[in-house]
Amino acid sequence: MLSLRTRIALLLFCVIGLNLAGAGITLWYTNRTQSLQVQLSAKNVEALEASHGLSAALMEQKGDTTYYLLSHDDSWLKELDRKRVLFEERLSKVKESAFSEESLLVLSKLERLYATYDASRKVVIENYKQRRSKVGAELHWKIRDEFSTLLLLCKEFRALYEQAIEQNRKNFSEEAKIVSNVITGGLILSAIIELLLIVFLYRKILDPIRTLAHATDDVCDSTSPSTKNDVLALSNKLESLIMHIDDTQKELDANKETLMQSEKMVLVGKLAAGVAHSIRNPLTSVKMRLFSLERSLELDEQQQEDFGVVSEEILHIDNIMKNFLEFSRRPELKAKLQSPSEVVDMALKLLKHRFESQQVRVSVERTGLLPAIPIDGGQLKETLVNLILNACDAMVQGGSIIITEKTDIVEPLGTIVFIRIEDTGPGIAEDVLEKIFEPFFSTKEEGSGLGLAIAKRIVEEHGGWLHVTSSENQGTAFLLALPVTRGTTWQKFS
Repeated sequence: MLSLRTRIALLLFCVIGLNLAGAGITLWYTNRTQSLQVQLSAKNVEALEASHGLSAALMEQKGDTTYYLLSHDDSWLKELDRKRVLFEERLSKVKESAFSEESLLVLSKLERLYATYDASRKVVIENYKQRRSKVGAELHWKIRDEFSTLLLLCKEFRALYEQAIEQNRKNFSEEAKIVSNVITGGLILSAIIELLLIVFLYRKILDPIRTLAHATDDVCDSTSPSTKNDVLALSNKLESLIMHIDDTQKELDANKETLMQSEKMVLVGKLAAGVAHSIRNPLTSVKMRLFSLERSLELDEQQQEDFGVVSEEILHIDNIMKNFLEFSRRPELKAKLQSPSEVVDMALKLLKHRFESQQVRVSVERTGLLPAIPIDGGQLKETLVNLILNACDAMVQGGSIIITEKTDIVEPLGTIVFIRIEDTGPGIAEDVLEKIFEPFFSTKEEGSGLGLAIAKRIVEEHGGWLHVTSSENQGTAFLLALPVTRGTTWQKFS
């Protein structure tokens, strides 16, 4: 017959084994579920990006056709042929991912209508080649409806795919809820079993041991092994085991939260990149049209200035979209020797009308132009514009912005260029201040939450740093620091 010590040890080993087995099964199922969800989401996102690409490729063809009709440059026809092939490849890829009969029907209709539209477009181009511009223009107007229908079919398919993704998400949420309920029930059952085990241990094992220990205290001398020492050792081991289980559970919960957050950031980044890519294509057409208008219209000085501001703003939007697309990878800086003061002046000139409309007074404090250092003027201007616009948006009732420029020596870095942007706005709360540089964190209803994150990364890519100080009702100050002397950080610009 097994001794009491052996039976207790076997019972404890059984409990430990059951807990480890349960934790292992739960961890395995959680990882497997998350892996399946990531794979499914990645596949859906890839197909959704391809459906977005249909509309983009179609718009690019329209732009190339228009450019050819305006310039009669055959290079646009070559570009049109290339994009026609790209559209057909994307259409084939999307058809492979068709998820329902309804989506397949829409794609088949899209394919047939595109063939008709492409044939009509070839006739239009041929008329223009033969100098029958009037006939070509009339037919060109007629096929515009076909083009609009094609765009609507692309949007219809994309809407169907988004609905399918949403349905998959709902199904996964429901399954996860069921699993969560099962796990919760298992935990409750486990708690009940452990409670019964504790009662059993106290009534059937520990109480008899304690009674026996007290009963033998009087007959045991000081040199005899004491039963109390065995109970204390057992108690210590149980306490250590409980603490270990609690720590393991906390670690599992922390790892689960980290995995879920990482998955969310990947999905949001991919979707955001797709949206930014779709926006940049129409902007290209707008820039080309503005270029044509600028050459064909006779504008007075004020109109030319307004036209220039519109062009700069469109370029500004295009740069923002480019930063959005490049957010997931490190930016490739194109540095040249330039004074940061010149970049500050360019940013202020660009925002001149914004200051007037929001009643913001801007002053620059400098003793002279900052020294020329290797910088990417375009990206540094985006950083300054972002910081200044944030200050303007914070001062709803108007206010003042003070930009201070200076140089100083910071050991062991050497000479540092400092640009301080200080506003008289309401300031930033302390709980928000520590999060403002985190990607996708924004206090604005329509903000993307990428502006300050990109600004910080651009400054760090220049080998500098971006620091913020603020207090509620006392304004906010951003300090931008850039090194003057080339170091290891700048070797990429050599």
